[in-house]
Amino acid sequence: MPQLHSRAAASLSLPPRSYIYSLVASPSSPGKHLAATASDDSLRVFDRETLRLVSTPSTKAHSGVTSLKEYRDTNGSGYLATAGRDGAVRLWDVRAKQGAGPAVELSTENRRAILSLACDPASNTIVSGTELAQSQAVVTLWDVRSPDQPKREFIESHNDDVTELQFHPTRRHVLLSGSTDGLVNIYDTTIADEDDVLLQVINHGSIHRAGFLSDNAVYALSHDEVFSIHPVTDPDSESTANDPSPIHFGDVRQLLSCQYVVQILPSSQGSFLAAGDTNNPRLDLFPLVSTTKWDIDRSNVWRLPGGHGPEIIRTVYLDEESKTLFTGAEDGFVRAWVESPASAEPTAEHKPKPKSEHREKKKKKEREERRYKPY
Repeated sequence: MPQLHSRAAASLSLPPRSYIYSLVASPSSPGKHLAATASDDSLRVFDRETLRLVSTPSTKAHSGVTSLKEYRDTNGSGYLATAGRDGAVRLWDVRAKQGAGPAVELSTENRRAILSLACDPASNTIVSGTELAQSQAVVTLWDVRSPDQPKREFIESHNDDVTELQFHPTRRHVLLSGSTDGLVNIYDTTIADEDDVLLQVINHGSIHRAGFLSDNAVYALSHDEVFSIHPVTDPDSESTANDPSPIHFGDVRQLLSCQYVVQILPSSQGSFLAAGDTNNPRLDLFPLVSTTKWDIDRSNVWRLPGGHGPEIIRTVYLDEESKTLFTGAEDGFVRAWVESPASAEPTAEHKPKPKSEHREKKKKKEREERRYKPY
């Protein structure tokens, strides 16, 4: 079983007891910097090699930050897109002076809390998905060149929180959404009438993660760790009789000897299912393979022994150029993992401090209460 080793860990100068929520590539210096959002609602940029904090585009990106995406437009300009429970989507120019504020801001009607975000810079499109409020959960499409008014809204497609959004990898007018109502929807966003916009509906269970594995396959992961892979139906076909059958793995915690699934991690070599354990601390990466049908390859798992100790890992980012895996967790630390053994332990400045027994018990109880909640 191949193993990765932690070569560095850093807190990014976060306040004590902060969580790392998301990690993405930062356009401030392509290939050199990553960006992170955290539970203190800050947006921070750090160096991939040293994990040193480079800048803090905002100490308060939102009142309740929920989403972070990279947005690199057709002119080569790079932004970081964030969304939050304050009902706003903001684009941050990381080259701007700290405190300059967002370059673009979009707001949902009545400031509905935003839980999910997707970006398609080629069409200047940002999509937001909201929390259920006043019996509506809304998927909103924006043209960033006209931020004052949405260009389209889907208000009847979900009847609970919209927790996931993703564009098709090659057909960028095709959009996927997932919700705690149990549905994964696939839309043709070129169709104006919401009654006709849906191409496919998958009923899975309260969606934690969902997305495209390939041009013709979709995965769904519920908040209780039930995982499945479904074929994308051909909208031009009059019959679905010859489509592959969905593959249901059920609750993967027993199958993979894990406690929780972090996410599906894409790469140029395929996708991996990232699964964590806090009792026997580790993170495992299971390849998702497709020969005659999709399956989880349990014989070629990559292991990150130790993980983040007793803390849940919230996000994973793969830097294929440097062959480094980055993880962010509820201990407030980012770790960098490489295949070769680390030459030294993290310095005392960046090494996680031991926690008291009382705090450990309290944190364990909080984790159990949160495990099946979207946020």
